[in-house]
Amino acid sequence: MTSQPATSGLPPATSFPQTSDNHPAEDEYIDYALFTSPDFSPIAFCNSLVLATTTAADTEIDLAPAEQRVMFDLEEVEKLLHKETTQNHATLLPHAAKINQVSNILATTQSSLSSVTTSFQRLENEVLKPYNVALPIYSALTKLHATANLLRAVTWFMYLVRQFQGIQTQLAQLKPATSAAAAEGRPNDAARLSVRAARSFAEISRHLGNFPRLRSVRVVTDIENGIVNVNRK
Repeated sequence: MTSQPATSGLPPATSFPQTSDNHPAEDEYIDYALFTSPDFSPIAFCNSLVLATTTAADTEIDLAPAEQRVMFDLEEVEKLLHKETTQNHATLLPHAAKINQVSNILATTQSSLSSVTTSFQRLENEVLKPYNVALPIYSALTKLHATANLLRAVTWFMYLVRQFQGIQTQLAQLKPATSAAAAEGRPNDAARLSVRAARSFAEISRHLGNFPRLRSVRVVTDIENGIVNVNRK
């Protein structure tokens, strides 16, 4: 049995391991519950060892007791591990064989996982990354295409409006001579132009119906309102 270290001021043991004979382990100075806890923190344990023998008022820090405590624990754990493996080798060997089988399965799984990872990286480089680059470009292209279509629709609307306004101008010029023309027996040009104006107005309305977004352009709405008023007159 190794001589026990000086443990004055060090964290006390709170639990003890059980041997295969269900008797407490020989060493009563190792806190196995602390070391096996999932919340164990080496930093916190190191701080507790240092603070057990050192205070903030000390001008020098003596780490020897803390180091001695850790080395003693390591030695005792190694001794206990050796004892358990020696006394229970018949029980441990089948478990060791299972561990080897699991290790082989894990190696195969890792190989498959590596292949999947490689395939995904290739997919990412050849598809996902180009797609992410192309997506904003496609979005911009879609918006530009919609803008171009709207501009073409506005252009055709303006052409139809000018055509309608031209017919209205001709009608205004014919009105003073309507009576004289009728007296001379000439064809009623005013009636013919009125029919053309009605057809032109209907074409403008149909165009606005086919492109409802045209009314989002202010100049179109202003002109439309003017045409409606003219047509009512």
